[in-house]
Parts: sequence; structure tokens; C-alpha cells
Amino acid sequence: MSARSICPDFSALEVPMDHWSEPFWRAAEEHRLLVPRCGACGTFRWPSGPFCSQCQSQNVEWLPPGQGRIYSFTVLPVRGDGEAAPPQFRIPALVVFDEAPGVRLVSSLVDAPAAAVAIDALVEVDWLAAANTTVPVFRLRGES
Repeated sequence: MSARSICPDFSALEVPMDHWSEPFWRAAEEHRLLVPRCGACGTFRWPSGPFCSQCQSQNVEWLPPGQGRIYSFTVLPVRGDGEAAPPQFRIPALVVFDEAPGVRLVSSLVDAPAAAVAIDALVEVDWLAAANTTVPVFRLRGES
């Protein structure tokens, strides 16, 4: 079996939240991925903030973004303990979504063989605990 990507330990991470990002993190606690869309003009707003970049409305609705795909990624080697340690790596990825144009979510691709990762590869959301919420990470579809 080839080496697979590891994930950062988020368990001690205190995720900062404000009025505009809290709905994202509360949905994540329920293992639901939601992204903000302007309730006035329909433009997806990421990251979430007080005003739509297109019409300046503060009206926002939270929707599932649809199928995720890798837009970009890199493979980062992680130094192991000692020379005999097996090679490890992390794969930060920029994920885009079929039903949420303009949304690009930075996350980690976990438990993936580096050779199988490619631009436009389909991914599925997974969840890891942080100190005060749950953090979305992604897995290659079919690799769970």
C-alpha cells in the first residue's frame, strides 16, 4: 500500500467566528457543508462577509454547494522522526463546487495517495473535530 496524505491535528484549534461566519461553522458541527449566497442577486459570497460584492445587499442565505472538485493542490513533505521514519505528506487543496460558482474553499485532502490526486478530481467532504467546532476536510471520491 502506498503512502497516504496525513491531516493536521485540529483538536486544539479555536476557530474564530463572527456574525457572518458563524452559520458556516454551526452547520459544520452538524456535518453539513453550507456556503453563503446573496438573497438579493444570487451571487455566492465567499468568504462570508457583511455585503454582497455585486449588489451590496446584506441579505444572505446558506445553501449546499454541490459536488466538490480539486481546483488546485500541492504536496508538502512532512519531516518524520528519524531517518527510518516512513515518508509522510500533507495535501492542501483548493476545492470548487458545481453548484456554487466563485466559491473556492481551502482545506486538506486526507488519506489520499499523492499519485491519485489531480486537478478536477471529485472529492467528498469529511469532518474533523476542532476545539470549538468541526472542520471540513476532503477525501478523493471513492477512496473512503
